[in-house]
Formats: sequence, structure tokens, C-alpha cells
Amino acid sequence: MIVRFSKPAFPLSKYVESIYAYIGSSSEIARKLIPDGKTDLMLNFSSNLYFFDEKKKKQEITKSLIQGIRREPLTFIFGKNINIIGVRFLPLGFSKLLNIPDKELQYKNRPVYAKDVMGNLLPEIEEKIFEESDADKKILIIENWLLELFNERKPLDILITGAVQAITQRKGTISVKEVCDNSGGIYKKIQRTFHDELGISPKLYSRMVRFESIHNELRTLKEVDWMSIVGKYNFYDQSHLIKEFKFFSGTSPEEFLSKIDLFV
Repeated sequence: MIVRFSKPAFPLSKYVESIYAYIGSSSEIARKLIPDGKTDLMLNFSSNLYFFDEKKKKQEITKSLIQGIRREPLTFIFGKNINIIGVRFLPLGFSKLLNIPDKELQYKNRPVYAKDVMGNLLPEIEEKIFEESDADKKILIIENWLLELFNERKPLDILITGAVQAITQRKGTISVKEVCDNSGGIYKKIQRTFHDELGISPKLYSRMVRFESIHNELRTLKEVDWMSIVGKYNFYDQSHLIKEFKFFSGTSPEEFLSKIDLFV
């Protein structure tokens, strides 16, 4: 199977984490998406793609989809035939480039068909991708399309962008009070702006960023000192750490570590 990941250059890098391609045959690959405050657009060209719904039933996805900000982990299964070109948007990225607030993409922690959200924008880019056979060129088409959208859009509110940036830079270990101080806002306004744009509170977003930071660090460690993780990421104690792992991954820290390649 052909797998490609590309990180776009500035200014798209402020809003898009990566553009990716999965093309070819697979052996029922499962991936568990942890809540991380990001949004995925997955252009689906006749792939065998499935997810488990809130009742743990396996559901097939037959069209292009959007997976918005999640509050719970969500498991996707790539079937035997895969032809997917995707974009992983950073927080506020979908809002900036597609002019649709991130909060509008939350559908009870399940994917939504992209056509229902993007309207006429979707067939245009799907046709261009479909006509190109080379995976790297498909990714380049997506990047150029996003850059065109970027040039057409107005800047986002500096209050929300500053708050998101402050939380990201501190890996989720910053308090809401510090976020307010750093972004020049007041508590109630920051809370309201987060709910209006992202559909979640700044505290929950901070927790998401913190957990993703831990996830990324665990991938680099040969040996893990859990008490060091507790102190570094401002947990009250190890019990608090375990509760966060249960909340974001549905597993204990040790189980998460043993299956870390499953989580994205």
C-alpha cells in the first residue's frame, strides 16, 4: 500500500498539520483516533472504510467524510481496498480555510459526510484528485487548493488564535487564567469564544493538547518513568494521570503504551 504524509509550508502550516494519502490494499488496519482538537477531511474514492459507532456496531463509510473535534476516542478500520486522500486540520484550520466553525462539525462523536458540510466545494476538489493517478501529485493538488482558499479568507479573531497558540506552546499545562493573561482576554469572553468557535471549553482543549503531547513523548522514550510524566505535565498524582488515559484512550497508561501504534 502507498502511504504518503506531507507537512505543508507556511502559511498553510499554521492551519494544516498534514496532508496524507493511503492508496492500495491493506489487511484490515485499525486506528484509534484520540481526542486532540483537530479535524480530518477524508476524500474517499471507493474505499472499504468502517468505524464503530456509539453502540460499538461496525458501520461502513461509502463517501468522503469529515471527522470533527472528538470528545471520545473513535476507531476506524481500513478494509482491503483503500483510496483515501486526507487533510488533518489544526484547531481553527477548517474554520479559517473552509469558513465553517469547527463546532459545526461535531456530530455526536461520529463522522459526517463531507458533502453535507462543504456543498459545491467538495465535487470540485474530488474531481481533480480522481483524475490524477500519482499520490504525490494528488497531495500537491490538495495543498494548492487549500492555499487558494487561504488567500480568499479573512483573518481569524486574534483572541481565539492567541489563546489556542498559548495552550499549544505550553503543551496544555497552562491554566485558563494564564491563557486570559497571555491573550489579553477576560475569562468569560475566552470561554464564550472557545465554545463559539471550537464547541469545547479552553480547559478541555488544554487537556486534549496535554494528552497528545504525552502521546508524542511516549513514542520517543525507550523507558517510561510515569512519575516523571505526572510532574512534567502538572497532574495531581498518578491516579489523576490514569483517569486522563481512561478518558482519552479508554485504556490504562500501560495498555496504551503496549498498543501505541494503534493510536493516532
